[in-house]
Amino acid sequence: MPADVVAETGTRTYALSELMVREPWRKTGTARRLHDALLNTRTEERAMLLVNQSHPKVHALYESWGWQTLGDLRPHIPDAPLFHAMLLPLPGQDGPR
Repeated sequence: MPADVVAETGTRTYALSELMVREPWRKTGTARRLHDALLNTRTEERAMLLVNQSHPKVHALYESWGWQTLGDLRPHIPDAPLFHAMLLPLPGQDGPR
């Protein structure tokens, strides 16, 4: 990754973790509305998340919402899975999209 992509200031990137919707509300647009409501209020330049590579449908869903895959990441935890690291520019910021 280029240095300007991974450089952090402590306020540049919001980390999104574990957006889940209970079964009765799946495929109703609820996940997208929660996602947008949460991220549209953030003041950071961008958001970041990890998607387990064994979940291609989840990865494709985030891509359809504008997330970009930066590369692969395996946490330094024994037996950790391989993840797609994904990035999304947040609204209202003047930084690169």
